[in-house]
Amino acid sequence: MIRTSILLLALALPAAAQSNAAGERPVAGSFTEDQAAKGENVFKATCASCHATSDFTGQTFKMNWIGRTVYDYFAGVKKTMPDDNPGSLSDDEYVRVVSYILSLNGYPAGKDSLSADSTSMKLVKIGPVSGDSVKPRMFK
Repeated sequence: MIRTSILLLALALPAAAQSNAAGERPVAGSFTEDQAAKGENVFKATCASCHATSDFTGQTFKMNWIGRTVYDYFAGVKKTMPDDNPGSLSDDEYVRVVSYILSLNGYPAGKDSLSADSTSMKLVKIGPVSGDSVKPRMFK
């Protein structure tokens, strides 16, 4: 019995180490409030003439992005927007818009800034917003 327990534990350790080695982290806390606030300004100046924030929130957002990475979202926005000149914003501006959209979807800001580095963004997994206690953040 003890041998079986030790064997099962030994088999489970590499799997646990592998999932930790992947380094995935949740969206919550992966961007700052300042990034999201600046993202709102970029959205208003660049995106709002064609898009409402509702185009990127709620069920539409959930169906398209939960289970994917923040990099997937960033890369998609950068490759396609603005519609008349895709890729024309700086990486920081795209990161700010992504942060704003994440905040609109109820993900809370944290102390860490979202980086435009593709390697780090690929580690941030978009998952469901936890609980009803998290409400979308509106900036002024």
